[in-house]
Amino acid sequence: MKKGFTLVEMVIAISIMGLMLALATPSVMKFLRHYQSKDAAQVLSSILRQARSRAVHEKNNYVAFFSISGSSVTLLDDDGGGQGNPSNGGFQATNRGNSRADAGERVYGPFALPEGQVFGLVAGAVDSDGSYVTSAVTFSGSPPRVIFYPNGSTNEEGLIFVMPESEFHAQKKGSVQMLTVRRSTGSVVLARPTYN
Repeated sequence: MKKGFTLVEMVIAISIMGLMLALATPSVMKFLRHYQSKDAAQVLSSILRQARSRAVHEKNNYVAFFSISGSSVTLLDDDGGGQGNPSNGGFQATNRGNSRADAGERVYGPFALPEGQVFGLVAGAVDSDGSYVTSAVTFSGSPPRVIFYPNGSTNEEGLIFVMPESEFHAQKKGSVQMLTVRRSTGSVVLARPTYN
């Protein structure tokens, strides 16, 4: 005699599996959103570190421009054109270090954040001094920008917040990642934001 499952047993087993899947799905989705935001922040961190490294190595400014609406960053090799070589006919000394893309200067990007990720901020975020943060990218300028100098420092210290677009619209804190760019060293540090 063959042993098997009855129809009732199969229905019960499938119902239990469905219930377990329904209970596990939200936590799996939350984990995936957190992982994707952290990955996006690490990619952005790598781009900014590369800009700093190139500024030091090439001995000229690199500027990172942030497009909030486009969720992207563009790098400018602000060397005055002609690859920063004064003996090159394309070099213009007045264009070197002016934070504008002039003729002959190389522009890299835009580098878009991974799909579904944005520069976004949840109300109540505070900086290391305990002051409220009011922008997803705190650098000055329009568009916001940070300049990496040949000595490795930057023109200002700033914060960059990266998060899933769905959480930004719902103003959920769950997966927000924060990058801090230090002025004195140009280092880029990834952390979780704090809130009041």
